Amino acid sequence: MQPLASDDPQSIGPHRLLARLGAGGMGKVYLARTPDGHLCALKVVKEDLAHDAQFRARFAREIRAAQRVRGPFTPAVVDADPDAPAPWMATEYVPGPTLKEAVRNGGPFPEPSLLVLTLGLARALATIHAAGLMHRDLKPSNILLSPRGPQVIDFGIARAVEGTVLTRTGQTFGTPAYSSPEQVVGQNVSPRSDLFSMAGAVVFAAGGEPPFGSGPPVRVLRRVMSGQPALDAVPEGTLRDLLARCFAKDPVHRPEAEEVRAALAELPLPSAEHGWLPAPVTEQIDRHAGRTRRAEESDLTTADMSAPDGFGTGSTPGWPDTTVPGEGTGPGQDPGRTGGTVPGEGTGADGPSPGASAPCPWWRRRAAVVAAAATAALVVAGGGALALTALPLGSPGASGTGADPSADPSTDPSAGPDSTGGGALSVDLDGFTLDLGFSADGETLYVYGTELSAWDWREGVPVDVFEPTPLSGAIGHDGLIVAAYVDHIRVWDGDSENITAHFGSAHENGDRGYYQTPAITDDGTKVAATAAEDGHPSNDHVLQVWDVASETPDVEIPLEGILYALEFSADGSLLVGREEAADGSGPLGVSVWDAATGERLHTFTDGYGHQFALAPEGRTMAVSAPDGDGEGPTGYELIDLDTGEVTVPLADLGEDHASVMGIHFSADGGRVYAVTGGGATEPGSVWDAETGELVVESGPLLYEPLAEQDDGGHFATMTSDSRILVLDADFGVVTELH
Repeated sequence: MQPLASDDPQSIGPHRLLARLGAGGMGKVYLARTPDGHLCALKVVKEDLAHDAQFRARFAREIRAAQRVRGPFTPAVVDADPDAPAPWMATEYVPGPTLKEAVRNGGPFPEPSLLVLTLGLARALATIHAAGLMHRDLKPSNILLSPRGPQVIDFGIARAVEGTVLTRTGQTFGTPAYSSPEQVVGQNVSPRSDLFSMAGAVVFAAGGEPPFGSGPPVRVLRRVMSGQPALDAVPEGTLRDLLARCFAKDPVHRPEAEEVRAALAELPLPSAEHGWLPAPVTEQIDRHAGRTRRAEESDLTTADMSAPDGFGTGSTPGWPDTTVPGEGTGPGQDPGRTGGTVPGEGTGADGPSPGASAPCPWWRRRAAVVAAAATAALVVAGGGALALTALPLGSPGASGTGADPSADPSTDPSAGPDSTGGGALSVDLDGFTLDLGFSADGETLYVYGTELSAWDWREGVPVDVFEPTPLSGAIGHDGLIVAAYVDHIRVWDGDSENITAHFGSAHENGDRGYYQTPAITDDGTKVAATAAEDGHPSNDHVLQVWDVASETPDVEIPLEGILYALEFSADGSLLVGREEAADGSGPLGVSVWDAATGERLHTFTDGYGHQFALAPEGRTMAVSAPDGDGEGPTGYELIDLDTGEVTVPLADLGEDHASVMGIHFSADGGRVYAVTGGGATEPGSVWDAETGELVVESGPLLYEPLAEQDDGGHFATMTSDSRILVLDADFGVVTELH
C-alpha cells in the first residue's frame, strides 16, 4: 500500500481514494471509501484500454456478469462505470496478502491449510461458474487470503482483455505457469480450465514453485502441453489424487469444482481454536490490517463526519453483506443478502467507546463476531467433516498472539518503514518483465513490466516508481528511460523526479498519437517510437525519430507492418527494428534504417528476425538466421550493418537449444549470449564474437530479458514465475527480487 501520488485523482466516481494498492497490466488499484463509509478496492483501467471500444463493450458485459457472483470466497463487485473516460470497477476490499506474497514471505502451507485453501477455491470457482463466467487467469497473485478463507479476485477480467492491446502487443492474458493446455492453443476453453489453474495454485502453496517449474515461458508452456506436474510437495492422499485429476491434459477427465468440494468436505479440517492459516500468514494479515487502519484513520481526520451512521447502516447498491457468512438473522442466511447485525455492536459494552472520534470501520467491527460464524462458509450442511470456523477479516488475535489491530501503531511490531504506507515502496513484479537495465554505477536495477521501477538490488527493495506506468517503454544506457503513452513520450534520466523530455505530436496538436515501441540513443539525444495515424491504435503506424533537445520529430518513416522491437546502433546513426505483418500472419523480418534520413538500408527476410541484438560498440548485429531451406530461424549470424553482409556465422547450437528466447552481446562486445534458460536440461550458450565458436555450451541461468553491468560484474534476468534474479559473472544467483 502506497500513499496517493501527486498525479493520482482524489476521487473516482462517487468514491474517495485513500491510498494506492498496486498496478498491473490493466491499470491501477486504489483503496477507496464509498459515499456511505465502506472500504473498497477500486480498479481503474489504463488509458490505452480506455480507447479500445471493443474492450469497453466486453468490460461492461463482464462486469454485469460478475455482479451476479455472490459467495463467501469471491469479493463482490459493488460499483462500476464502464462508460467513464477511464472505466473502473470497485470490489469488496480484503485486507490481506495474496497467496503469492504469503508463500514467498512465509513459506509453504501445511496440509490442513492446503485442504482449506483447495476447498475454498473450489467453492469460489463453483460460484463463478454458476454465474456463467470462467476465471481464465486463476493464479497465486489473484487469490487473497483472509481468516474467513481464500478470496478469488479478478474473475471475468481476462475475457474482457482478449483481443486488446495487451494481447496484440505480445502479452497473453493468462499466466504460462498456470495456464491449461487448451488455453495455450486457444481452443475449447471451458470451466474445467479453471480447475487446472486452481491445482497449479495449490501446488505452489504446497512447495513454493509452480507445478511445471520455472524458466522462459515457451519452455514452461511446452511442459504444460506434454510434461507432468511436480506433485511431490503435496501430501499423499485425497488431495494429491484430486490435484492429479485436475491436471489431466484432456479437460473431459478433470473433475468439476463441485466434485472437488464434495470430496474435500468429507475430510477433517482445522479447528476453530487455531484458524486455518499458518502463523506467518496471519501475521501478514495483521500488518495489512494495520496499514489499512492507518490509511483509513488518516482520511477520517479530514473527512466530514456529519453524515449519520458513518460505517453503520447505510448501503451502496450492489454492496455485499458487511458481515461474514452466517451472520444476520439466523443460521443459513444467504451470504449475498444485505443487512444483519453483528453481536456486540450498538450501545453495548463491545460497541464504540464513548467519545470515539469515528465509527468503527467494518473490517474491524467483524472482530466482534464469534469464530464459529464462518462455519457454513466452507462445508455445506450435512457434510461429515469437522467444520472450519475461520475468524472474520481484521480479527484481533487471528495470529494466535492476541494482538489488537486497533492498538497504537507504535506498539505494532510490524510498524515502521515497511508497514506505515508512507515508507517503503510496494512494486508489483507479477506478470511479464519486458526490460531490465543497470544504472551507470551498477547499484540500481531498473525494471519495466507491470510497473516501471528502480531497485536497490543488493538490498532487494524498490527505491523508485516512475509514474504513470507507460503503454510501452525501454531502459537505455546508464539509467536513461524512455516511455511511450497514448498522447506523449517521456524521458527520465536516473530517477522519477528527473524528467528530461516530455513531448509528442498528439500532446501538442493532436495529429499523431498512440505511441509504441520506443528506443533511445546511448547519449539520450534522440528518441524513436512508432505513432499511429490520427492517434488511433488501429490505423497505420509510422516510425518517428525525435530530437530530444528541440522536442521535434526530425524523421518520419512509413512501416510495412507493426514494429515489435527497436534499437539504435551504439553511435545513434542507425535504427534496427523487427516488423511483423499487421494481419498476424508472421514476421516480415529485420530492417535497418538511417536514423538521420529515414532511408531503409537493409531488410533481412525469409526466416530472419525472431531475435536480434546490437553490439555495444561499432555497427554489428547478431541475428537469428534461416536454415538451409530458408524456412525457420535455426541458426545465428553476426552481420555488418553498413554492408548487410555476414561477418561471422555462429556455431550451430544443436537440437537441445532449439528454443532460444533471445540473444544479447556482452557488455564488452566480446561474447554473444543465447538466452534459453537454466539448468542441465535447459542449457544456455555463449559464443565468442570474433570466431563464432561456442565457449560455453551449457549452464548459464539466463532468461529473457537480460541486462549486464558495464563492467560485466553482474547480470539481471527474469524467470517465468516473475522473480528477478541478479547473477554474478559466473552466473551464480546473488539475490532475487519478487
